[in-house]
Amino acid sequence: MSNRIEITDFTAPELDVYARIPEVQLLRFYEPKPGLFIAESPKVIQRAANAGYQPVSFLVQHKDLEKEGKELLQKFPGIPVYTADYEVLVKLTGFALTRGMLCAMTRRDLLWKISAKMPAVSPFWKM
Repeated sequence: MSNRIEITDFTAPELDVYARIPEVQLLRFYEPKPGLFIAESPKVIQRAANAGYQPVSFLVQHKDLEKEGKELLQKFPGIPVYTADYEVLVKLTGFALTRGMLCAMTRRDLLWKISAKMPAVSPFWKM
């Protein structure tokens, strides 16, 4: 896996989305475009990818590189995969990863924003 990056520096800016940026700031990360969210566990990440959300990077526990997450990671060959032992990831994120994997993913436009761009339609009761 050529996109695997061993975590050696906790202060690396590419790890900010997992450790130092609060959820509200992730929401506005690419403003005016939709921001980011963090998906946890290979199953949740796969469901989000199937729904059209794009991964930006992965944070994976060493042991999960060859287990449940292996197949998922192979589907996204160009996406960076930051990896470390469990203890290092707990120290970095501030919580225990329940399934050994996190993924920063881009948000899509909200439905109300999309519908606001559509032409106005008269309500049926005013016809």
